[in-house]
Amino acid sequence: GRDYLYSELVNPIFIKDGDNVKVKVAVKFLDNQTKATQVSQYELVLQKDSNWKIVG
Repeated sequence: GRDYLYSELVNPIFIKDGDNVKVKVAVKFLDNQTKATQVSQYELVLQKDSNWKIVG
């Protein structure tokens, strides 16, 4: 497998949805071998308990 290094979050968007927060975000990774950049997009649902946790 590839060895990717976290680089940065790109344009996170936070949307309040009742008690939860929906997050749309792109994450930029750097390929350690080729130095190429890879961007992966994620949609998450966060919920506040004692800490924030991903619930969806």
